[in-house]
Amino acid sequence: MIFAESHFIKALPVWECGMQKELNHALRFVADVRDYSDALLRISGHTGYQVFINGRFIHYGPARAGRGYYRVDELDVGKYLTRGENRILILASGYFCDSFEWLKEPSFIIAELVSDGKVVAFTGGEGWKAYSYSKKIRKVQRYSYQRPFAEVYDMSRHDVSKEVELEICGEKKFIEREISYPEFPRESVCEIYGGGSVTHIKPEKYYDRREVVNAGKTVDGFAPEETEIISIHKAEELKLCPDGRKPSFPTVMNSDTYISASMKVNTTGFIEVKLRCLEDTELYMTFDELLVDGRVDFTRNHTSNVVLYRLKGGNEYKLITAEPYTFKYINIITSGGKIELSYVGMIRVDFNISEIKVELDSDKASAAISRIYNAAVETFRQNTFDIYMDCPSRERAGWLCDSFFTARVERLLSGKSTVEKCFLSNFAMEDSYKSIPRGMLPMCYPSDFRNPEFIPNWAMWYVLELKEYLDRTGDREFVNDLYPKMLELCKYFEAYENSNGLLERLDGWIFVEWSMCNNLVQDVNYPSNMLYYKFLKTMYELYGDEKYNQKAEKLKETIRRESKIGIFYCDNSVFKDGELTLSGERTETCQYYAFFTGVANDEEDKELWKTLVDDFGPERKETGKWKEIYPSNAFIGNYLRLELLCQNGRYDKLEENICGYFDYMASLTGTLWEHKDIKASCNHGFASHVLVWLDKLGYIKCKSGFKR
Repeated sequence: MIFAESHFIKALPVWECGMQKELNHALRFVADVRDYSDALLRISGHTGYQVFINGRFIHYGPARAGRGYYRVDELDVGKYLTRGENRILILASGYFCDSFEWLKEPSFIIAELVSDGKVVAFTGGEGWKAYSYSKKIRKVQRYSYQRPFAEVYDMSRHDVSKEVELEICGEKKFIEREISYPEFPRESVCEIYGGGSVTHIKPEKYYDRREVVNAGKTVDGFAPEETEIISIHKAEELKLCPDGRKPSFPTVMNSDTYISASMKVNTTGFIEVKLRCLEDTELYMTFDELLVDGRVDFTRNHTSNVVLYRLKGGNEYKLITAEPYTFKYINIITSGGKIELSYVGMIRVDFNISEIKVELDSDKASAAISRIYNAAVETFRQNTFDIYMDCPSRERAGWLCDSFFTARVERLLSGKSTVEKCFLSNFAMEDSYKSIPRGMLPMCYPSDFRNPEFIPNWAMWYVLELKEYLDRTGDREFVNDLYPKMLELCKYFEAYENSNGLLERLDGWIFVEWSMCNNLVQDVNYPSNMLYYKFLKTMYELYGDEKYNQKAEKLKETIRRESKIGIFYCDNSVFKDGELTLSGERTETCQYYAFFTGVANDEEDKELWKTLVDDFGPERKETGKWKEIYPSNAFIGNYLRLELLCQNGRYDKLEENICGYFDYMASLTGTLWEHKDIKASCNHGFASHVLVWLDKLGYIKCKSGFKR
């Protein structure tokens, strides 16, 4: 497969000598330049990087790619340069650890400034100097199992601005970014809703999730004895005691006090705080997407939602985190000294709102539909900065299956499939992947896992999405280029077919959804086989090989014959005395898989379809109907239900269910969630798919000048 190449004129990839494979190593790259009105900054790397010009935040990158490839940002920076000297600063955070967010590859930065066709500063040559960033503490706990490290800073350290020696990092393959650039708007908290005093009490038991605070065994990181500070434990020692105060900015915060503030809705970006430090202090920022029993639980989502700064009295600070975080509620806490706080907010990082070409038809929409629409748009924007992400908080990972649904939303909102093509392309950049079997696709990518974890079901969704991508774009060349990789995937599954053509005893993490379904995945799982039927049919539709069509039809007949108990489809068969026997267990989600994949239909399964439409849905728990059928969770069961209602023109039921499933989420966080409850992410990319159904219901219209 050929990717759109990008080239640097003079710049070379560089990093501090001997430090490319060090955990959590940050550097500052500085170029002092004069006014170049037409200046273009070309930059890439394998780090998270921020670009500042004269102290002003300009950009965050890169857009992620598959292993061995690096997307290049080309930034028009001339408009930010003033007469005289200007300072361009790149803050680069190299992680070199396994994570769901980044590949585990050596750190590097490459950058060049071009004016009038001439390179005026370039890494590996003239104009750029690199310095250690000693104020950012390296040896800290991880942020989460899925993302690298928490942020802790000691701003009281004397920064000698030690210039470091750089080494050239070898040849890299650079490709175009392709994806639109965000605008990074600033957004302040909308209110301070509380405050009070702080007491220091050691808890009986500290947060001990081993992947976060005891890394090194199951995931890359620092063991407790290596760690310089565990900020999540320090934060656990701070007991917040509200006193009813609700101050306004600017406000003086004495030692051991806190304020609680909120964004308008759950939002993603870099936390920004402005203050004057009157006395030496430790400043804690703890945050989360919602309140639990009226308080911020900064470990709720198995994350370390704590940022810690040690500040020196007599200095003014504008603090901006190096990584994006997601929250609606935030506590600002002082320990040890007094500050004057003037601003708390966020620099957003999400899909550029100017790319959204449709809007809600407010004349038609109810208050509930308006809330759900706005929450879905927020959810989409915050999960499509560079790839389709599951959530912008705990993971920032590019999951298959999720992407099938998010891709439809990108096309609806922007009329494009740019992020989708980049997302699908990333999977094509490696012939095979670390730690998973030949032919299998990663469950999320670009990611690296220490354990050989993969979801065979999710690989099937790649093919289903590829067919819809072809229908959306007509990009037959791209689909054909993927044919060899898709054949490898088919060969992988063929090895698990039993004599009846059913997938039997699949390896890996067989994932159907977060419900009882996932306890019923062996030995023959029928939802997985229903999906395999649709996978085979889609391979036939994509590439025209009749053998896939024949296999699919035979598989469909077998599933229908073997798996039904009464009107319902059973979830699995298990071996008893050497024979496959139906378990008798039935889930709501299994029925939706049957209809979504085409194994079931509303003619041959008329009674089942009527039962699902009339007796299931958001109110089933209250009605108590069909207690023997295990209920669905949000993803994927409830989404398949809504999709089926939409496909079958049951728009009355569709709208009723949309309000039942989503309005309480939209009302609470202004975003849409991973589960039905608050135990996980409250901002999940696939959830924005509700916009597709709202469009079918006639609630979405094109903005002036845009046609679909």
